[in-house]
Formats: sequence, C-alpha cells, structure tokens
Amino acid sequence: MDSQTRKDIETGVQALDDALRGLMGFLMTLRPTLRNEILQICGCHMERAREAKERLQSLLDASPGPDAG
Repeated sequence: MDSQTRKDIETGVQALDDALRGLMGFLMTLRPTLRNEILQICGCHMERAREAKERLQSLLDASPGPDAG
C-alpha cells in the first residue's frame, strides 16, 4: 500500500474513532431512557461504523508501513 493510501486510511480510522467516542460520550450524559431510545434508533449505524473502523484498522495492520522493507 502506498504512503498516501495508508495516510488516508489512518485518517479514516481516526475520524471514525473520534466520532464514535464523541457519540458515546454524549449518550452517557443523557437519562438512561432517552439514551436507550437513541441507541435503538442509531445503534445499528454505530455498529456499522465500528465494524468499518475495525476493517480499516485490519488493512493497516496487515500491510507493512511505508518505511518497511
């Protein structure tokens, strides 16, 4: 993987991680009933984002860095 692609994937992983952390932080400030309602509506989308982050991270982990080899 070339260095620009790697950088783009790293940026995507960081953006997804920041977004998920921000959403979870916000949800923790809500009353449990409201939090549960929002999670019922958005939970599947948050799970898809988490899975996408993990897939992108696995691409980075499987590919040697730009300085390797």
